[in-house]
Amino acid sequence: MPDKHANNKPSVSGELIRQYLAGELDDKAMHALERQALDDPFLAEALEGFSGHAPDQSAHLADLQQRLEQRVGRSGRARVRLLYYRWAAAAAILLILGLSFWWINQQQVSRRQDMARVETRETTPAPSAAKPADSAAGTPVPAVPPAGRTAEKPKAETVKAVTAAPADVPPPHPAPALHEAAKDAAPEAEALLENKIAGTETHREDAPGIAAADTYKRSAPAEVAASSAAPRPQAMVAPPARKMRQAAFVAAPRRIVVLGSSTAAGIGPQTPDSAWVNLLREYLQDKDPRAMVVNLAVGSANSYRILPHDADVSPRRPRPDLQHNITKALLLQPDAIIINMPSNDIMEGYSLQEFQRNLAAVVHRAQLFNVACYITTTQPRNMNDAEREKLQEMRDYIIRTYPNAYIDFWEGFSTPDGRLLPQYDSGDGVHLNGRGHRLMLERVKERIE
Repeated sequence: MPDKHANNKPSVSGELIRQYLAGELDDKAMHALERQALDDPFLAEALEGFSGHAPDQSAHLADLQQRLEQRVGRSGRARVRLLYYRWAAAAAILLILGLSFWWINQQQVSRRQDMARVETRETTPAPSAAKPADSAAGTPVPAVPPAGRTAEKPKAETVKAVTAAPADVPPPHPAPALHEAAKDAAPEAEALLENKIAGTETHREDAPGIAAADTYKRSAPAEVAASSAAPRPQAMVAPPARKMRQAAFVAAPRRIVVLGSSTAAGIGPQTPDSAWVNLLREYLQDKDPRAMVVNLAVGSANSYRILPHDADVSPRRPRPDLQHNITKALLLQPDAIIINMPSNDIMEGYSLQEFQRNLAAVVHRAQLFNVACYITTTQPRNMNDAEREKLQEMRDYIIRTYPNAYIDFWEGFSTPDGRLLPQYDSGDGVHLNGRGHRLMLERVKERIE
């Protein structure tokens, strides 16, 4: 649909651009100009080009304005063509995004159906195996519903496949990967998986193929339901469906995104492989090659740079980095995010309240998407006394505010007065060496596992 307000946008003069770059506009005017730049690529390029020079470019504005008028006034056809290209590009982007979401959804549905088929085969006995037990009990049970009750056919497609299976074909063995995953599941994961499974029990009818045996009991005739409740030989009893679902959850690969500054980016150790983020990736992939650790950390970054893209930031503060912020991290669909902001906010003179407010905004955005968020404490640094005191105050705030989500990067790295211990100093009094990064990895592992 064409933009009805495209012709109502105010024109941008060279003086307005100069005032914006010089910081002479109020917050409302600057916000309006930035919003207009988001919709006008030419204006965005002009702002980017002007930002590389002194704010006063009045000597060149007249010439640029004249060229712009000549370009726009050549013909109405060029304007229509430009709008066409914009809408065509927007339509192409929307089409690509739609196809991507559809493909991801199809993959998830297919994976759930595969899991359901394995679960159904494991929890449903073969008819030939059930007959001896039924005869011993003295209760003959038909393998299929009577011909006169065809109106009460089971609704689940997976049940049709089970009831139609030949009597002499034994049930297949469960997938080896699921067996191994169930065997290696840690006791601590048992309670967590129980909660996840309990949360999905009420949605069984919405998930294709999950808990097919229960669906069969609800919709099948009474005779068939009785057959499923009859005693079976112990050798043919399959693992409970709950354990199969647990194995599926445990086998899911980890996907972690790291936001941070130079420490997380790998500055300090002699080789990049010795940085704690790369060590974490190696550790997780040794356990599961499908695991992912995406590092969005950038040197010299501060808490303003990782704010959401729509954060209301003062013109006197850095804007969010759209390629390395919480918005970008959430687009990667992680199951956990680690924030590592050691000391740059304090070094650049921002207040503790600003630092705390920015961390809270990032954590809140992750919580909106149900993504676990871990925050490392500040780290010791060879600064002046006042700055080291602020680092320790911020450390205490993080521990107090996020008691179940903080990762301690201070204890064991600091001298009593807040300086970096020499054995962990890479040589600049700021960054930890490879030995320090290995200890940081152990702190991360203790928390995320």
